[in-house]
Amino acid sequence: MAITIKTQEIHISGRVQGVGFRPFIFNLALEFGLKGYVSNDELGVIIICQGENIKEFFDKIHHRKPKSSEIIFSEIKEIETTEFFENFFIKPTEKNIVVDIPLTPDFATCESCETELFDEKNPRYFYPFTTCTQCGPRYSITKKFPFERENTSIEAFKMCPNCLEEYKNPEDVRFHSQTNSCPNCGIQIWLKDNQGNEFKGTNREIFEKLAEELSKGKIIALKNTAGYLLMCDATNSEAVSGLRKRKRRPTKPFAVLFSGISIMQEYLEFSELQIQQFKSSESPIVVTKIKDKRDLAIEEISPNMNSVGAMFPYSGTLKLISKIFSKPLIATSGNFHGSPICSTTEEAEQILGKIADFFLHNTLEIKHPQDDSVVKFTPKHHQKIVFRRARGFAPNYFFAEELSQLNKEKNKIFCLGGDLKNTFAVVPNNHVYISEYIGDLANFETYERFENTVKSYQEIFNFSPEIVLKDLHPKYENQNIISKFSNVKLKEIQHHKAHFSAILGEKKLWKKNKVLGVIWDGIGFGTSTEIWGGEFFLLENEEIKRGAQLENFAWILGDKMSKTPKISALSILFDIEKKSHEVATINSVGQSLMKNEKEICEAPKVRNQNYLKQFFDENEWKIYTSLIKKSEVKTSSMGRFFDAVSFVLGFEKPIFFEGESAMWLEKISQNALDESVKLIDYLEKENFDNIPTKKLFLKVLEEKKSGKSAGEIGLNFHYTLIKAIEKIAEKNNVRELAFSGGVWQNALLVDLAIDVLGEKYSLNFHEKLSPNDENISFGQLNYYLNLK
Repeated sequence: MAITIKTQEIHISGRVQGVGFRPFIFNLALEFGLKGYVSNDELGVIIICQGENIKEFFDKIHHRKPKSSEIIFSEIKEIETTEFFENFFIKPTEKNIVVDIPLTPDFATCESCETELFDEKNPRYFYPFTTCTQCGPRYSITKKFPFERENTSIEAFKMCPNCLEEYKNPEDVRFHSQTNSCPNCGIQIWLKDNQGNEFKGTNREIFEKLAEELSKGKIIALKNTAGYLLMCDATNSEAVSGLRKRKRRPTKPFAVLFSGISIMQEYLEFSELQIQQFKSSESPIVVTKIKDKRDLAIEEISPNMNSVGAMFPYSGTLKLISKIFSKPLIATSGNFHGSPICSTTEEAEQILGKIADFFLHNTLEIKHPQDDSVVKFTPKHHQKIVFRRARGFAPNYFFAEELSQLNKEKNKIFCLGGDLKNTFAVVPNNHVYISEYIGDLANFETYERFENTVKSYQEIFNFSPEIVLKDLHPKYENQNIISKFSNVKLKEIQHHKAHFSAILGEKKLWKKNKVLGVIWDGIGFGTSTEIWGGEFFLLENEEIKRGAQLENFAWILGDKMSKTPKISALSILFDIEKKSHEVATINSVGQSLMKNEKEICEAPKVRNQNYLKQFFDENEWKIYTSLIKKSEVKTSSMGRFFDAVSFVLGFEKPIFFEGESAMWLEKISQNALDESVKLIDYLEKENFDNIPTKKLFLKVLEEKKSGKSAGEIGLNFHYTLIKAIEKIAEKNNVRELAFSGGVWQNALLVDLAIDVLGEKYSLNFHEKLSPNDENISFGQLNYYLNLK
């Protein structure tokens, strides 16, 4: 009769693959004198062990787990087996298993590996792809899961005897490191100019040549671990201006790469929270205020702004170039404005050939190209705002507990998201995966990237959707992919309800008795005659209703209105002459929209439309006013309202990137707040159910006429909007507020909300997801699961 041996089986789920978990378990088991094995499986990690003190071993796993890991489920149970283990070992993963775990994001280079990069006696001296179990690319090189070398693009590089010895040595930092490589067996770099001439030399000589060219004002296309970056000397205004012209990016701020925290602190204002972000495994770009511009070409880097997106050198390649060059560098996505980031040699040379003077290529195949993530902390309350969720954060979202309750049928769900700032979300198993930021799908190359990324998820998870969730908009580009699926159930979800559902899901608010959603953004399809964008929703009795809004104004010319602030101003003001404000209105409008104040005084009774004409040529005026009169489509867009206010306060140029005018208005308003300007509610005496767009706009114009500064008026415009939220919340008898939509990337608005509403209300802001359209896919999922 076979003898059974007392054995414990431990299952651990979460981010436990690609983070050094198995070698950690191996060494911990040896410490406890246990026998058995550890292996990856479809749910994470399985441990079979025999010996004493297994319960204490189990507890220690949770307390001493690898820094980059995250345990979301664990269990220990006794099993019966006749197998007797003589030692403890790492068991190879079974072939062709279907994984049901979070994917592993890319990790910033750790301090240990960084030390090796600059150690002349170390074999990895100046080897940019030095990694260990705790750092390096993961998601960007994943072909399929589980995370084993053979399932990544680094499989192409066979480990040399030295690397293999490290891989097998339990006492080595690279024990079972799936990305292990060195200069002898690993990824190679080469440098060439845009004429095809290659520079020969060692890695150090290549980086020294790069630094030399950068010092001459040249532009470099550098292949990083997740895609190409365009780089130039951030202290050279001519070089930065040249990059702007070549990239066709007139005004959108560039990120700046600094060699370290101490250097950053010479230029920028930093809190401990921001420093922690740089030192984290995600290491995103952090937008922060300029303290001393010193030698930075700041007007070319961040036109009309007093902040900059600061980047810490998170990869070996970036550490080497920033150290050798020793001055701040522009580090922006390697693309033409609006296109996806380049990731292959051919793509880079074809697309970036007219931008870059030199190319630093490497032989690593990137499976999931990603932009850098971007975050900001509000100046006063340090509330985190995610501007872009990509490298380091994507594609995981820890939602397994909620998903198990809401998707008991285990439906396979695909959420298309929005068309602008697109992400998509998939539910192929017991987890939800939210893709990295992909971009504007109206761009052909970006749409191709969208389709390719969807295809890769289908391959990784052996996934074919049963349910597809889409936006209500009938012409979103992402809907074209639906034809590639068969026998799917299709569900439409309104754009702003998806925003509301995203914050409800992130903050676990679905079971609350009553929640008021303040959902403000640019535009989203509401009805056949309404473009929404300044919405208040009520969640009550498991139902979402539109409770209030920004009062409508005419919507004309589509994207042209979004890029031309004066059109929004014209639309809001055009019908004012019909009202009984005559002279006061004329004067206020004229003072704001005319550049010739003398003419205003001489003709105070001229109708306001005559003043508006000063900003339009005759043809524009005829077409725009006719369209406004005939417009059957109205909008409640808060984004366009911000455009209109920005215009009358001084932002008179076209908008070159989304949110540009609002960012300018936020800057001048924040400056006013810093100067302790008195806060005034422009609608204090008004009683309203919906925010009165025209009344507030007229008050802004009257204030400008009185001679008050643009910053002071802008600040009080922000403050008035927050006080309007308070009035609407009081009318609806609600104490739980939730905020979503791109307008809530405005740090001043967030700080004012906390100041004014924080004591009376529970406030919920996005912290894991961006408030902008990147959260639409997650919101679509939440709406469907909770309200189906």
